[in-house]
Amino acid sequence: MAIFRAAQVRHWLPIVLVALGLALAGTPAAAETLQAADPAELQTLIDEAQREGARIVVIEAPPQAAASAAPAEPGLVRRIEARALEARARLREIVAQAGDFPARAGATLRAQEPDGNITWPLLVVLFALLFLAIGSVFEGLFRRWARPHFQHLFNPQPASDAEKIAYLLLRGGLQTLGVAIQIAVALLLALAMDEGLEHLRNTHLIIFGAVAGVRLLIAFFRNLLADDTPSHRLLAVTDAQARSLVRGVTAILLVTALAGGTCAWMDSMDLDRNAHLLSLIGAMALTTLLIVVFAVAQRHAVASMILGGEVPGERPLALRLLAQFWHVLAIVYFLAAWSVASTRLVLDLPNALGLVTGPVLILFLAIAAYGVALLLIEWALAPKVSPAHAASEPGPGGEAASEAAAPPDGFKDLSRTAAAMIVAATTVWLVFDLWGIDLAAQGGLLHGLWEVLLVSFLAYLAFKSVKILIDRKIEEEGGIEEAELGEEGGAASSSRLATLLPLFRNFLFIVIAVIAGMIALSELGVDIAPLFAGAGVIGLAIGFGAQTMIRDIFSGAFFLMDDAFRKGEYIDIGGIKGTVEKISIRSMQLRHHMGALHTIPFGEIHHLTNYSRDWVMMKLPLRVTYDTDVETVRKLIKTLGQELLEHPEEGPKFVQPLKSQGVYKMEDSAMIIRVKYMTKPGDQFTTRKLVYAKIRELFEREGIRFAHRQVTVQVAGQPDGKPLTEAEKDAVAGAAAPEDETVPRTGTGER
Repeated sequence: MAIFRAAQVRHWLPIVLVALGLALAGTPAAAETLQAADPAELQTLIDEAQREGARIVVIEAPPQAAASAAPAEPGLVRRIEARALEARARLREIVAQAGDFPARAGATLRAQEPDGNITWPLLVVLFALLFLAIGSVFEGLFRRWARPHFQHLFNPQPASDAEKIAYLLLRGGLQTLGVAIQIAVALLLALAMDEGLEHLRNTHLIIFGAVAGVRLLIAFFRNLLADDTPSHRLLAVTDAQARSLVRGVTAILLVTALAGGTCAWMDSMDLDRNAHLLSLIGAMALTTLLIVVFAVAQRHAVASMILGGEVPGERPLALRLLAQFWHVLAIVYFLAAWSVASTRLVLDLPNALGLVTGPVLILFLAIAAYGVALLLIEWALAPKVSPAHAASEPGPGGEAASEAAAPPDGFKDLSRTAAAMIVAATTVWLVFDLWGIDLAAQGGLLHGLWEVLLVSFLAYLAFKSVKILIDRKIEEEGGIEEAELGEEGGAASSSRLATLLPLFRNFLFIVIAVIAGMIALSELGVDIAPLFAGAGVIGLAIGFGAQTMIRDIFSGAFFLMDDAFRKGEYIDIGGIKGTVEKISIRSMQLRHHMGALHTIPFGEIHHLTNYSRDWVMMKLPLRVTYDTDVETVRKLIKTLGQELLEHPEEGPKFVQPLKSQGVYKMEDSAMIIRVKYMTKPGDQFTTRKLVYAKIRELFEREGIRFAHRQVTVQVAGQPDGKPLTEAEKDAVAGAAAPEDETVPRTGTGER
């Protein structure tokens, strides 16, 4: 090749810079590699290289140019495709070498023994089973000792869930201790016969560990379902379903333990790596298949447990959907978990093991933790009943007062809900951790969502706690006695604190919701500083545009501060009367005794009359004839007043007894005697009925007559005792008609 002239070099220089900078960056040159930034200096170097006989001049691009010219990283789809092709190629390699596994395995096992014997694993298994059998004898002795010591704790008819959980946990603890005794005896025997060979020791440990794990999980699941003690069963399943679930789980655990133990043993023996990976994939596939079959076969039993044995229509929609499709979700998850775990295994990626069996173990631990939490909640929030109080207040059947007779506590239900949420959140966290997803990693979307859920949970706990405390205080203040429909009103009202606390509760709910919302937005990366400024502008606009509403709010606040009315009181605000039924931030609702419900903004109230404060004085007029002895009536009314104070129902309602005020008024046809008594607001209407009824009975018994309205007509010149003729009667009636058109005619000339 001819040597480049200087002019030719100048002509090809841009092409050399671009092409070699993109394609040959970092590649060794045939003659010389140069790096220059100044064009004049670069030309000088090229001329010098040409004089020295160089045929090719390689120009290395600057690092910045090389970085900018680097090819873009492939997208997610391309990366997944590349990983899939790599996994397929690796799996083909593993399967292709599987045929040589028996020979390599035999060589590995033969190398473990000095005499080259490959039957030693069978002997180790037989000895391990013998050691476990001897350990079972000691476990049986322990159970024989424990049965009489703990049998009295079993109650065939437990009174509460706490008693059931306590017994099941105790039984599970004893079973765990029995398994520990068996394994400890087996380990001691294995150590006593240990010949110092590591492969024998590892084999024993793997067998003992697998047996212990299977026995503990089976014991846990049997205690969870209580298939042998239905009286202590907490889950809504029948006896047949419980036994079927136990058999299914036992089969899955046995097969999984056998397959997993074999894989662990192969790994400890340093057997062929590819064969070990293939066995792990096969073991996970077998476990996945068993779980899928179990999910399909037991879908109805698990659905019943999810619904709690209640009618599906009475449960929330989300719970009903979970009960109906849980097996579909489980099948999809375990198939996906097996696929991902297998791919990670063949590619030697982290977080490969545990995706299939890990969630099941986590679920078992979560259920156990929730059971312990429920027991602790029952113990911590159980009502404290002193022995003297329990002995003095026997319950039904003569028993002393017990926990079942105690009023329900809202904090107990809240604690149960909180425990369930905490256990569920921990379970989700651990499952994500199995997949290699760190929810605590800052900046991720999942981390933001996790923080939002955490804030929402804390806000929920705060509001429910405040609500329980306020509701309890309202209950302590005394509820409002419901008046009979159609009464004029004035029933017993709630206290001032009981009236204000619901408004305070709503205010706290708004505050908690706003604070939680702001924190959640901040965790999602939203700048909340402009929101405060916007809130100020919006508040100013509302202040100008909603003056009526502001007036109503402030008027209501001052009315409540002045204690002008309370919930349940009978008030008159000028043309509208009724019982205060509801109080909001800007209005209240009055229920008229005829049923009408009036909503009145506070700003429209100019004056208010309250008929339900402190006491009510009732004054009842009685029309009697002029021949009535007023002193006799006074004495009779006084005696009746004392009798009414002893009435079993209405007596305590009298603040002052019934008494006579004497003659109040005299009319042309009657003498008005008025009686009075003082009672509590709202009780005046029921006591008035009783007073009228008793006075009528008293007057009838004592011969005191009530006066009726009448008109007496005197006929001038009519001799005494002479009866009137019909014509004279008509004339008299006509003359008296203008006086009272409603008075009927009588034969004596009176009506």
